[in-house]
Amino acid sequence: MRIVVLTLLFVLLATPAMAEGPRELDWLEMMPKDEVDALMNQSSIEHSGMFKPEQAGSFNVIAELDNQHVKIAGYIVPLEVDGKNQMSEFFIVPYFGACIHVPPPPPNQIVLARLKDPIPVTEIYDAFWIEGTLNVETIHNDIASAAYTLDVQSVKLWE
Repeated sequence: MRIVVLTLLFVLLATPAMAEGPRELDWLEMMPKDEVDALMNQSSIEHSGMFKPEQAGSFNVIAELDNQHVKIAGYIVPLEVDGKNQMSEFFIVPYFGACIHVPPPPPNQIVLARLKDPIPVTEIYDAFWIEGTLNVETIHNDIASAAYTLDVQSVKLWE
């Protein structure tokens, strides 16, 4: 009887935690409020020209997001791709075309995603839900800098 009661108690206590799942994270939650206000008041993104303008913005982060289990929607910019077209690292960015021919988003609006097991390169025009553990970590890359990293658990097409 004691085992049955303990099992039921465990199930009742564990169910809310399991049902919660990852925190669905909005991009603007990843930057301080004063930077959100400044971002909302800046001019639109310029898509003309052949050269990518320099990245602007800060590395200011929301420390409470460190080591959080999250799910974020965004676009994938492949970084580490092997000869079999499998990627093991990519940037997650909030809008299509970021880091290609427009200024990259601020570092606190870019996430470097790391995969334990590589996956096929995705279609860059599609948005994805990426789930995993978010970390506050500064990364510098030839394409852009990022203020967050994500240890990826899953990548799913956003529908």
